[in-house]
Amino acid sequence: MTKNTDQDKKVPVTTHLYQRQIDKLNHVAAELKVTKAVLFREAIEQLLKHYEEKQLDIGIK
Repeated sequence: MTKNTDQDKKVPVTTHLYQRQIDKLNHVAAELKVTKAVLFREAIEQLLKHYEEKQLDIGIK
């Protein structure tokens, strides 16, 4: 995971998910004793890393 810096600022984001996704996410968060926000941030980091590794020209290299 990328190390956060003092310049990083958390901002609110709204998205729409399927109920089954939320149910599973709630279960995972409860099992790991973390918030859904923690899981979302981890997932976003993995997603960005995936595309960076593929060297896609989408402005995240």
